[in-house]
Amino acid sequence: MKAAERTRIFPVIMLALAVFAGLKLANVWIGFSEVEAQTGALIDVAAKTSTDSDAMALRDAPPPPTSPGEVERRFLENLAARRASLEHRANELSAREAVIIAAEKRLDEKIAAFEAERIALATLREEKDADDNEEIASIVSAYERMKPKDAAIIFNALDESILVPIAAGMRTQALSGVLAEMDPDNARRLTTLLAERNGVGEQNSASAGGVQ
Repeated sequence: MKAAERTRIFPVIMLALAVFAGLKLANVWIGFSEVEAQTGALIDVAAKTSTDSDAMALRDAPPPPTSPGEVERRFLENLAARRASLEHRANELSAREAVIIAAEKRLDEKIAAFEAERIALATLREEKDADDNEEIASIVSAYERMKPKDAAIIFNALDESILVPIAAGMRTQALSGVLAEMDPDNARRLTTLLAERNGVGEQNSASAGGVQ
């Protein structure tokens, strides 16, 4: 009987041992998971602290030393950039100067052309005046050869713009004979115009003003 009872009890004991072992394994696994989680959190904190420390170290760290060759290279680069800027500015100034010189040249050419035209017009005017004077002189000579009475008839009908230059060019003796034969009003008017032409009227007015 004892052997049979042990035989029946043995499986129960084995089952109990298996259950107990399973429970122990479960507790060990849970504990290991908690330890692993805590270890991961500590690692994250350590990594963050290390990163912040590295950033502060990089910020506070002095700049890396530059070698003499690096300084010379930077200096030459700055010098080359400055030289290029100055050359560009000089080219712009040269272009502006060329435009100004071209404008001045065109202006000088226009002034020269204007001066040449002025001289040409003055020459033509002088030639015209000379021709007019020559023509008037020939007319004056013709009237001087005429009889005073015949010349007076024509003078009475002439326009003042033509009559005054002709009468002004005649000799005094010839003109006086024509005036004596002219209509009194026309002769008086012609005498006044001739006096004004010679500035006699203005001189008399100035003298009168001085006497007053």
